[in-house]
Amino acid sequence: MAHSRKANTWYSVWRPAAMIFVTVGTAHYNPLIKEMDRLVGEGVIKDSVVAQIGRGSYIPQHLRYFRFMRFLNPAYERAEIIVSTGGAGTTMECVRKGLRLVVIENASLMEGHQAQLIGEMSRRGHLIWCRDLSNLSDCIREARKRVFSPFVSDKPRMHLMILDLLRKH
Repeated sequence: MAHSRKANTWYSVWRPAAMIFVTVGTAHYNPLIKEMDRLVGEGVIKDSVVAQIGRGSYIPQHLRYFRFMRFLNPAYERAEIIVSTGGAGTTMECVRKGLRLVVIENASLMEGHQAQLIGEMSRRGHLIWCRDLSNLSDCIREARKRVFSPFVSDKPRMHLMILDLLRKH
């Protein structure tokens, strides 16, 4: 299927079938968009793919895309799998909703701060950490069959810490 090089408007990219949704948040991460575009173009990924490319300079040739959307819930609701950079907002939103999430760290942002969150959420079984883009298609296949652990917030402890401090003074 031929795709326009022109960015789609957010409402024109959705199709009724299940899809893979790729998001880079408000920044950009051309390597992820390029790799997903290559996988779709070579037929490795046969699913419908929609990408939110943010400020990226790479324009996909083989998948539908848009730059920004105020709320990503319409994409999350239609996505079978979400592929995302490791931004805290998107990661936690998807984990809390129990979505099938594959995360690629965008180490070029803020000195690799994403690794700690991704690592912990991966260790707890809430997402798949794709540590190398060359493994992206394998990680997506794994996400299809994995049963992810439900997210449960840690019990609040701040009030206990404050009480402890007050007792000491």
